[in-house]
Amino acid sequence: MKSNRPSASLAGSNGGKKIGWETLLVAVLLILTFVPFLGENLYTTKGEPREAVIAVSMLNQGNWILPLTFGAEIPYKPPMLAWCIALLGWLNGGVVTEFLSRLPSALAVIVMVVAGFRFFARRTTVNLAVAMALITAGCFEVFRAGTICRVDMLVTMFIVTALYAFYRQWNRHPEGTAMPSLLAALLMSGGVLTKGPVGMLLPCMVIFVFRLMRGNGFWSTVVSVGLSALLSLILPAIWYVGAWQQGGEEFLRLAMEENFGRFTGTMSYESHENPAWYNLLTLSYGCAPYTLLLLMSLVCAPWRKLRDKVTRTDSGIGATVKEWWNRLRSMQPIELFSLLAFVLIFVFYCIPKSKRSVYLLPVYPFAAYFMAVYARWLIRQFPRLVRGWCGIICALGLIASAAVIAVMAGWVEIPASEKLQPVVAALKGEGAHFQPVAITVFTLLAGLGLARELVFSKIRGCFGWTMAYTLVIYWMVAAAVLPAAMNVKSDRGIAARLEAELPVGVPLYSYRPDPMTRYYIINYYMADRLRLFDVAQPEGEGFVIVSEEDFPALKWGAGRGYTFTPVLTIKKKSAETGQFLRLMKFRRESPAPVN
Repeated sequence: MKSNRPSASLAGSNGGKKIGWETLLVAVLLILTFVPFLGENLYTTKGEPREAVIAVSMLNQGNWILPLTFGAEIPYKPPMLAWCIALLGWLNGGVVTEFLSRLPSALAVIVMVVAGFRFFARRTTVNLAVAMALITAGCFEVFRAGTICRVDMLVTMFIVTALYAFYRQWNRHPEGTAMPSLLAALLMSGGVLTKGPVGMLLPCMVIFVFRLMRGNGFWSTVVSVGLSALLSLILPAIWYVGAWQQGGEEFLRLAMEENFGRFTGTMSYESHENPAWYNLLTLSYGCAPYTLLLLMSLVCAPWRKLRDKVTRTDSGIGATVKEWWNRLRSMQPIELFSLLAFVLIFVFYCIPKSKRSVYLLPVYPFAAYFMAVYARWLIRQFPRLVRGWCGIICALGLIASAAVIAVMAGWVEIPASEKLQPVVAALKGEGAHFQPVAITVFTLLAGLGLARELVFSKIRGCFGWTMAYTLVIYWMVAAAVLPAAMNVKSDRGIAARLEAELPVGVPLYSYRPDPMTRYYIINYYMADRLRLFDVAQPEGEGFVIVSEEDFPALKWGAGRGYTFTPVLTIKKKSAETGQFLRLMKFRRESPAPVN
C-alpha cells in the first residue's frame, strides 16, 4: 500500500548551505538600525518607564522575584524583560538608562531577524531570505517595537524562534516523532516568562496543525507537542510559585486577569477593546512602506486569474473546498508552515476583545516571507510597477532628509502652532550636534545614490537598495527627528525640579484618582522614589504631587484628615496627564474617616 505521508525529500532543508558572510552582513545592518540611537529619546509615555522602573526596583530592593514599584504595585507581566534590564543595569554600576532599558528589545529583533534569515536561506534561496529579513526589519511596527522598552518584541522573538525550532525538529523527522523539542521548550519558557502562557500556546498551536496537515500521526504529534509544552512550563512554574509566596492572593488575581481575563474579555477594566477589523488595519499600516507596494499591485492580472480560478469550477462548493484543501497539503513544507503561522496567529488575536497592534508582531516574519516571494514575482512580471514604488520611497527619503537639513540649518522658517514651536526649536538645536546632522546628510546622499540606481541599474538591484534605504530613513528618524519631537514633552525636567525641592531620602507621595494611572515617567527618573498616597495613607508630614484638576478629589477623598500647603506649581504640563502639577506639603491632623 502506498503511503500518504510526505517523503523526507519534501522537507525542503538545505542545511549544508554556507551563508556565513551573508549572515554577518544582515546582522551588521540590523545592529546599525536598531542599536546606536536607543538612548536618544527620553521617556514620554507611561509604557516604557512602567517596564523600566521594575528593573530599577529590583536593583533597589534586591528582590528579583516580585519587586514592588511605588512601594505597593505588583508588576503586571512576568519578569523576563525586567531581569534583562536589571542585569544590564547591574553591569552598569546599578544605573538603568533609557539605552539599557531598550537594548533587550533591540537585541531581540536582531536575533529574530537573523534567525529568520538563516532559517529561510537554508530552505529557499539566499536572495529571498535577504529580502525577507530586510522587509521584516523595515516594517514600521517591527522597527517601533524593536526600539522601545516593552515586552512585545522580546516575547515575539521567543515565539518566532520557537516556531523555527519546531520546524527544524520536523525537518529531521518528517515522518513524525513523539520526542519533544528541547530547544523549542526552552524558547517557549522564555516566552512564558515574558508575557505568560501565550508564549507557549502560539508555537504549539501552529506546529500541531502543521504536522497533522503533513500527514504525521495524531498521537505522536500530541505527545511530542504536549511534552514540549509541559517542559516549557517548568521554569515559569518555579517563578510563579515564588511570586505567589510573596504576592499571595493579589498576585494570583492579577495573573489570572492578565493572562486569561484579557483573552475572555472578563477583565475588571477596559483594555484596548477593538473590533475584529482593527487587526487588518493595524497590520496594514504596520507593514508600511511595503503595504504601498501591495496596494499598487492591485491593478495586476493575477488577482483576476485568482478570481477566475475560484469561480470557474462547476462541481459545487464541496469540490472547491476539497480542491483548495488538496492544494494546501501539496504546498512546499516551508510555504505551508509560514502560511499556517501567519493565519493561525492572526485569527487567534481576532478572538479576544483586547486587541493591540503589537499582539500581531509574531506574524510579521512570515508575512515578510510572502511579501518577498510576491515582490520577486512582481519584479519578473511588472518591473515598471516595482520601479515606481522604489521611486516613491526614494522621493520620500530625499524630501524628508532635505526638509530636516533645511530646518536644522535655519534656512526655512516653518509657521508652527504653540504645540509645535518647541519641536521646531529642538530640531534647529539638533543642527549643533554632529551625529544627527551626519546621519541626515548621509540619508540625503544615500537617496541621491538610490535615484542614480533607479535610472541606470536593473530593477532587481534597485529593489534591494530600496529595502536597505528604508532602514537608512529609520536611522534619520531615530537620530534626529524623534529626539526633537519627543524630548521636549518628557517629564524628566519635572522630576529634576522635584528632586531639587525635596529633602534627601524623603519619599515623595503621588495621587491619581484613577487606580490604573500613575506618574510612571517621574517615578523612573526619581529612581522609584514615589509612593501612592491613597494606598499608604502616611502619618505625620510629607510631600505629595497632584495635578491641579485632581487636587479636589484628593482633598475630599483620600486626603480627608490632612492639611495641604502648596510648595511648588510646575508650569509645564505632564506628558502623562496633560495637566499642571503641584508639589504640596501635607500634615495628618486626624485619622481618615471610615466610609
